[in-house]
Amino acid sequence: MSDTKREIDELRQEVAKLDAALLVTLEKRARASRKMGELRKDNAPSLPLTDRASLAAIVARASGDMPPDALREIFRGVFAACLSLELPVPVVYIGPEGGAGHAAARERFGAGSKFVAQETATAAFEELTTQRAQFAVVPIETRAEGPVQATIGALTSSDLKIVSVFDAAGNLQLMSRTGNLADVEKVYATPIDRALCQRFFAQMMPKASVLDVKTPLVACQLAFEDHGSAAIATEAFGAQLGLEVARRNVRDGGDEKVRYAIVGSRPSTRTGSDLTALVFAVQDAPGSLLDVLKQFAERGINLTKIQSRPAPGEAWAYIFFAEVMGHTTDRALVTAVEELRRQTKFFKVLGSYPAVG
Repeated sequence: MSDTKREIDELRQEVAKLDAALLVTLEKRARASRKMGELRKDNAPSLPLTDRASLAAIVARASGDMPPDALREIFRGVFAACLSLELPVPVVYIGPEGGAGHAAARERFGAGSKFVAQETATAAFEELTTQRAQFAVVPIETRAEGPVQATIGALTSSDLKIVSVFDAAGNLQLMSRTGNLADVEKVYATPIDRALCQRFFAQMMPKASVLDVKTPLVACQLAFEDHGSAAIATEAFGAQLGLEVARRNVRDGGDEKVRYAIVGSRPSTRTGSDLTALVFAVQDAPGSLLDVLKQFAERGINLTKIQSRPAPGEAWAYIFFAEVMGHTTDRALVTAVEELRRQTKFFKVLGSYPAVG
């Protein structure tokens, strides 16, 4: 045996021992999370809001041997898996099983959580108001279209609050049992996903049969059962069913960056680095919008976002969606909100949440 091969074998043995030690640590982490869940079971469910700060601290302490992006991804997975043990409550999402909304909910609440699918934000929020679920994960903003009007409208019509936000990449993979593109003769996909990948099919798979299915999860199940087929799906669900990536990122427009809101029945507590979402309609008078903006400027409140959308049911009327730095319990925001309720035709706080890091 050469010295190089001997050294590689010794390193593999060391890696195996390190993996075993990691397993022991992860199981301790799981037991601690489960214990916290037992201690909290008689309290109203609330999200832990310090994960983002904890993750930043972990990355800051790292030596650099593990790339920061990989380290973040690993610990996000650990946090999500343990959250499902600490907070074992039903979570509702929008869209089909195995779709982007389902993947986003799993990313935040862990694969072990119980998930409920709904087609609209209004239906998702009904699950919360009737206490069939405790949290809803809904898209609130996309890179292409800005604030999601259906979500903002449903929030405006409810007493629920945004308690957290997080970003997720909406991407699609072509997945099969072998991971070999040459083996694929037909593809299972939902009509929506198929439409998002038209250029890919035309250029890369012009002879393949594309069959419509109801959900991406069904597409993955059928692809696993059929050697000559593939599925259009998110990687997490395909891998879970034993599929390999045959072609990555087949969505015609590339990754779609989506910001999701976690919505609950109780407002979040302040973390010291928060954002607050607001909706309002101004009076029909010159300078009305300027008067609103002055309330933030005079109090040193940073307005990070403001966009208008047509008001539902009113011709040529608009609702403004805004995001400001600070928590709704901060004194400056409290006084600004009091004044804005008097100045505007309509005003509502949608929730405060930790700033996205």
